[in-house]
Amino acid sequence: MSPHRAIKAMLVGLVLAASTLVSATVSVQAAPPVQSVALRDMEAWLVSDKSLPIITVKMAWRGGSASDPAGKSGLTMLLARLMNEGAGELPAQAFQQALADNAISLSFNAGRDELTGTLRCLSRYRDVCFKLLRLAITAPRFDDEAVARMQREQSAAILRSQQSPRVLANQELVKLAFGEHPYGRPRNGTMESVAALTAADIRAHYENILARDNLLLAVVGDMNRAQLRRLMRDVFAGLPAANKLPPVVPVTVAPGPTSRHIERAGPQTSVVFAQQGIDHNHPLFFADFVMNSILGGSGFSSRLTEQVREQRGLAYSVYSGTSNYQRAAMWNGAVASDNATAQQAVDIIRAEMRRIAETPVSEERLATAKTYLTGNYALRFDSGTKIASQLIGTQLNGWPISYFKTRNANIEAVRIAEVQAAAKLLTPNRLLVVTVGGTAIRLD
Repeated sequence: MSPHRAIKAMLVGLVLAASTLVSATVSVQAAPPVQSVALRDMEAWLVSDKSLPIITVKMAWRGGSASDPAGKSGLTMLLARLMNEGAGELPAQAFQQALADNAISLSFNAGRDELTGTLRCLSRYRDVCFKLLRLAITAPRFDDEAVARMQREQSAAILRSQQSPRVLANQELVKLAFGEHPYGRPRNGTMESVAALTAADIRAHYENILARDNLLLAVVGDMNRAQLRRLMRDVFAGLPAANKLPPVVPVTVAPGPTSRHIERAGPQTSVVFAQQGIDHNHPLFFADFVMNSILGGSGFSSRLTEQVREQRGLAYSVYSGTSNYQRAAMWNGAVASDNATAQQAVDIIRAEMRRIAETPVSEERLATAKTYLTGNYALRFDSGTKIASQLIGTQLNGWPISYFKTRNANIEAVRIAEVQAAAKLLTPNRLLVVTVGGTAIRLD
């Protein structure tokens, strides 16, 4: 890198770093001023903020790893890895150099239900920034060299994941929960499936996914409505009108009690557990959200942490939460404990699930949970990147733009009886449990 480019990169890095420390001009104590901007058949959510000369664009296309064709698991993730590896007339190295020369960060990823992209750049470089983004999403190259290199990178990620007990356990848990449904497949695929993928597979999948009808957009920073419409016109309007993905069918989590064990030498056993959850449209959704915070979702103030860590010292960390996919809802959690105490830790977790269902929580405990959830929410809006992530996540969940104003009010409206009603949906006797380590868990 030339001295000029090195100095430029250093200065840009300082500005971008500062953007994570300086909050948006809008007070994070209130809902962000989100605007809906429409152009033709597209809609984008915008938070305009002139406090820093930075633009953040989050984009998502519905159709993640669950859209991988049978026998081709890992295809969407490989596509995501290749989206910034050459486009138009620029092969991979030249494209990456153009990004670096103009202080642009562009990356793509794949979830179970979506292919996502994140773009960050200084507003002074917006023209070249959006030109390169347009090339990436409308004219990716998928050159043989780049495909082979990204296949090696993805295979290395698969090998690394096999060294993590928690990752191994979670991979086995989704297989146990969803069986042959696409949600049961590993997002990165397998060594065999990734090795068999071709440039033709990637090109066909790209043409099936990237369209306007499954596109979600969120923009935060130094942009106004007119500039956003130009971005939508110049960058995204050239995509096909409709995607060509087959629908993903709804699925429920397999009922337990079922446990699986992967033997691995070491002093600890990693435990993950799950059962059927409730989706975003369920009338008890916010009650369930509050209930889970009390049970295992609020860190040191949760009952699971109090009982498993604080009172008995059985684990450093224990938690529970929800993994709501577009076509499935799962309540899940994890703990890691000494081989000799792993069974006791799981027994306590199941006992706490029963207790919160059978005995109403106190007014004090409920108030503490509400304060935690509503107060913590502001921290999700203290940088442009976080705000953009919240905008795109809310769209992916199917919530309206008013969600940012109503979310905390919905939490405050939850009552003790509703918390208990949500807790009664927990069924510890039907739990799925996967362990990796020295102790297999009994669920009798």
